[in-house]
Amino acid sequence: MKFYSTNEICKLCGVSRKQLRYYEEQGILSTVPRQDENNYRYYTYEHIYEIVAAKGLKNIDMSLAKMKDVIYGKDIESIHQSLQEQLGAAQENLEISLDRYKQSVLVYSKLAEALSLLKLHRVLGEEERPETEIVNCEARDVISLPYAATFEDEEYYDVEYLARIQTLAQEVDTLSFDELIYMTYGHFDSEQCSFNGEIHDFKIAVPVLDQRKPCRHYDRIPAFRGVSIIHIGDPKEERLYQTYMKLLHWAHAQGYELENWSVEEWLISPMITNNKDLWVIRIMIPLKEK
Repeated sequence: MKFYSTNEICKLCGVSRKQLRYYEEQGILSTVPRQDENNYRYYTYEHIYEIVAAKGLKNIDMSLAKMKDVIYGKDIESIHQSLQEQLGAAQENLEISLDRYKQSVLVYSKLAEALSLLKLHRVLGEEERPETEIVNCEARDVISLPYAATFEDEEYYDVEYLARIQTLAQEVDTLSFDELIYMTYGHFDSEQCSFNGEIHDFKIAVPVLDQRKPCRHYDRIPAFRGVSIIHIGDPKEERLYQTYMKLLHWAHAQGYELENWSVEEWLISPMITNNKDLWVIRIMIPLKEK
């Protein structure tokens, strides 16, 4: 029987010494004997079989535990079961990846739209830029955190909760780490086209792909038909307030009856850039159902 040194087996099988030791420590390799005179390891053709099998199974993302079941499977049924379980896991991962790809396309299309709006804003200027429109918003699953503040939020609770929602988003399956949504409740009177300046509720939210991972902050934004306007730049110092007022007065002039809550979808958010001049927010206020 031919024997192979550590260097020979690594070169032959295309593995590093570290990887070879790892396979041995995890029980992927059968017992590796040592030479009596120098205590060096020596490998046989059986170890080559085991390394080749391990590398092949690693290519299909099989876990070490499953590898051992397959490599040292004593009967056809146990090997078949392990392979079926791996196939099921691979299919599930593929479906998740496909969903993420589809959602990534949506996210990037929104980002492309925001960049186009920025270019249009620079070409036409504030006064000539198209302002308002009617939109149909689909229902969205999100994680959200509630807080209360005035509309201007002089204490900057929105920034504090931005950091909190970003941390929370890392624990669940979000569509994209750079998507951001704020919801406002009761801050404005749509009939009077006015704000009362008092403390009311906010929610900060991030869309999620699914609810597989446990989290007590899952929420849902309902589908609605509403009016919309784009805000570009820093929302503070009444800039966002002025944009809201444009939308409220336009909707009132058109005879639309609105709810007193809103959704602010950030197309370019602080999660992408801290250049406030590049922030783009789509404000949406639902129409009252008749």
